[in-house]
Amino acid sequence: MVLSFIFALSFSGVAGASYSVHKGDTLYGIANKYRMGYQDLRSLNPQIKYPNQLYIGQSIVVRTPNKAADLVDYAKVLKTQTKYVYGADYSLAPYKADCSSWTKHIYAKFGVNLPRTSREQSHTGTSISFNNMKKGDLMFFASKGKTISHVGIYMGNGQWISNLNTAKSVQTFSIWGPWTQQHFMWAQRVL
Repeated sequence: MVLSFIFALSFSGVAGASYSVHKGDTLYGIANKYRMGYQDLRSLNPQIKYPNQLYIGQSIVVRTPNKAADLVDYAKVLKTQTKYVYGADYSLAPYKADCSSWTKHIYAKFGVNLPRTSREQSHTGTSISFNNMKKGDLMFFASKGKTISHVGIYMGNGQWISNLNTAKSVQTFSIWGPWTQQHFMWAQRVL
């Protein structure tokens, strides 16, 4: 049992930030394995509509010592849960959110209190250059001039994720893509 547990962590694809469900697992049992509260585990997994109906191989977001990996894994889970709504009230996140209420919600789950807007968030933490970004850093963009108008999360391995707009909602992108290269301003480290 312990060996299969370690194997699932090692090959989950997200640096141990997710757990692959095995036969007989329950959310209560998984929460206990990771020393998490049941409600905390539920809140990190909005994709689980029926907590008593887990299936073998299902990916569950858990907390590990690697906060950045856990945060990115949670952001990826929200890819199918979040609908982009410009100026959405923060209380509606993560289900209805714009880029900055989405990042505010995600970082709050991991103990980081961000301001509400991307412009305000761009002055939180430590400024990081493009070449020095690490998983979990906030990335900031300006579409006209130098006024910050968008925020995303660096995922590592040349990818970033963001709640982009009404046409796309949550998407992942290459940091080498033309839009990213044209509009990127700087990153901030808040973890």
